[in-house]
Amino acid sequence: MRVFVFLASLLSVAAISRPPAQVDPGLLQHLRPVQQRDTTRALAHQSRGLTLVSESKFEAALDQFRRSTAYDPTLAPTYINMAYCLDRLGRFEEAIAELKAAEKLDPTNVMIFINWGNSLLNLKRYQDALEPLNKAAELDSANVLARLNLAAVYSNLNRPKDAITELEKAADAAPKNPQIFFNWAMLLSNTGDVGAALEKYQRVIELDPKNLSAYYNRAALFEKTGQLDKAIAVLQEAIKVLPDNATLKEILQKLETVQRQQPMQLPPPTLNR
Repeated sequence: MRVFVFLASLLSVAAISRPPAQVDPGLLQHLRPVQQRDTTRALAHQSRGLTLVSESKFEAALDQFRRSTAYDPTLAPTYINMAYCLDRLGRFEEAIAELKAAEKLDPTNVMIFINWGNSLLNLKRYQDALEPLNKAAELDSANVLARLNLAAVYSNLNRPKDAITELEKAADAAPKNPQIFFNWAMLLSNTGDVGAALEKYQRVIELDPKNLSAYYNRAALFEKTGQLDKAIAVLQEAIKVLPDNATLKEILQKLETVQRQQPMQLPPPTLNR
């Protein structure tokens, strides 16, 4: 069915989604001045770099962070931020090198290991990514980013039970985080547990009523399982929340056309006695 192909394409991702690597926005709040170095200038470059990151100007931000290290090479967040920029620029091996430098300066910084795992994920080195991400989870068992990235690794390693375990831990730590339940729904859908996936997508919608992907994917699962009326109901609900979305209206119109064209279901014949 043509409509199904359009909707189901939203479910074709083999691995669950994950958050990107993180910068350290709190850098300026936690540094102590280093007397023998020009930490003030280092912080000035760091601040400019963070501003450029917020503008997605990663090359320029990287230059500012490198200038910061020239004035004070002992600040671990500088290397984390350089790694973030390198990761966003697709230079994953270089990002890992900067994170190794950061680890020497601050071996208990959770962000180092989350970003390290993130870069290994981008390199598709899934087995290798387990070590830094498990280290992050050991340092902070309630860290949602670590759990989401671990779930992504296990999903790519075709270990759905382990991925679900990580998502359960993430949900325990942040029960109102819709991304956790969205990833959970995708994983369940990919493993064929449609009923459970539908429940998780509904949970996403309850937490984030404007989550367009959750509506799309929930409708696609209903359509896939032959529940066209429920797929239509989901899209109608979405349009109430997002009335200006032309794509939603177009899909709804196609589904309603398909529904009208379906033969009417007659009851089974009764036997004459």
